[in-house]
Amino acid sequence: MLSNIVTTPFGAIEGTMVNGTMRFLGIPYAKAPVGALRFREPQPVDAWENTYMANQYRKDPMQIHKTLSIDCYSEDCLYLNIWVPPHADEPLPVMFWIPGGAYATGGSGAVAPEGPSLYECDTFAMNTGCIVVTVSYRLNVFGFLNFSSYSERFQDHLGMKDILFALQWLHDVIGSFGGDTENITIFGQSAGAGAVSAILCIDEAKTLFHKAILQSNCFESFYTPQEEAEITEKYLAFLDLEPNQVDEILELPVTQLMQASKKLDDYVLEHYFARCTFCPVVDGKFIKDFPTIAAFQDLKKPILVGSNKDEGNFLVAAYKWTTKEIADLQQRIFHRIAPEKGRQLLAAYPQLPQKKAFASLLTDVMYTMPKIWFAEHLSDYQDVYVYRYDYATPIMKIIGLGACHAAELLPLFNCRDKPYRTLCRGAEHTIRNIGIRMQHYWGNFARTGNPNQDGMVNWKPYNDQQRHTLILGKKDRLENDPDRTLRETYHDLSRLLI
Repeated sequence: MLSNIVTTPFGAIEGTMVNGTMRFLGIPYAKAPVGALRFREPQPVDAWENTYMANQYRKDPMQIHKTLSIDCYSEDCLYLNIWVPPHADEPLPVMFWIPGGAYATGGSGAVAPEGPSLYECDTFAMNTGCIVVTVSYRLNVFGFLNFSSYSERFQDHLGMKDILFALQWLHDVIGSFGGDTENITIFGQSAGAGAVSAILCIDEAKTLFHKAILQSNCFESFYTPQEEAEITEKYLAFLDLEPNQVDEILELPVTQLMQASKKLDDYVLEHYFARCTFCPVVDGKFIKDFPTIAAFQDLKKPILVGSNKDEGNFLVAAYKWTTKEIADLQQRIFHRIAPEKGRQLLAAYPQLPQKKAFASLLTDVMYTMPKIWFAEHLSDYQDVYVYRYDYATPIMKIIGLGACHAAELLPLFNCRDKPYRTLCRGAEHTIRNIGIRMQHYWGNFARTGNPNQDGMVNWKPYNDQQRHTLILGKKDRLENDPDRTLRETYHDLSRLLI
């Protein structure tokens, strides 16, 4: 049984027991990226002499939130949390969670001052039999804007480099907690899954993990270098700065940087489709290629990937729904393909511009089709397991969300208490049972590369001939090619859509 005090290369760390799982919260994996380290690559922490008390979450990364003060967040955010279940002497598989939030919000810290985290993993660790690690990394302007072409004082890909730095920290330290450094699974949802897909395309990351799980990833939410240059220039303009004044950003207060971020949000929403305001950049050097078209012959790592049935229901709220906006959106959706093909695809949604039809279009273009192309591509080289999450609680059906974006987090992380109690009302038992099954699938996959377990649905790998897809719901079932009609509609597109 693991002691509540662990000796690591950086010093002793003391945790606490919660529901039979040892919990270590708020551990620094890099120096605080403030002062001289603002907009610089992560740096190793210094060893400490006294025992580090890992008994509370740290603040989430700096961001904008509609209901919480900016004081609830911090630039000092490079921390991770570790849950260790009971185990014998054998090393445990490690699951490394990368949270989502459009690369602009979220994190693995406290959701309110000295409060809990969205990702409480004591039950998750117990049911999977894995050590679970959740990480925070720099977001928005601090992690995903690149000013290095204007000044050598700045460096690039900071948010992604934070994540890789944390993975390297695991290799150096997780053995002290009983973890197996030869069995690490990276997994994430939304932008967290986007980060996972980016990691698959980063050469230096290949030795840092062994399996990957991608939940509701918008695979196309990457920028080219040309798009990145435009976005960065716009951001500087919103700060009333010329490119030769970029070093002034180093001294600007957070409030001013966040105000410019809001303006950039509006600009991207108006001029781009289905891209986060802040995205990883495919530069051909650090991130080699777009995940849906990358060459994965040498990856040789099992992959589990899925999306939710009604992803777009959550996303339509971002649009004002004026006649002009809808017309502009429809012109922008398929701007990278031939106009005639774009008109043909739009014709597959005859109820446009109604919101329900537009939500279906968002689901298909941003999530379902890229997931299918990704699975097709990877299944030539390694085992790929595909799922679709279909369950919606009674409340989520009533308010029109259905099995929307992020719905699978409710069961996966056992989110039945505040602030999610209302969404789960009347379905607490079902959510709990779905969550236990998902945790077993995810845990088995992390342990062996195969999600199957006796007594559960036999989840077969996906390939071009047998497009096996596990439908997660009140009762799970395996279907062959459940999105066949959609796939045939988009059949001759094998590159970026948006």
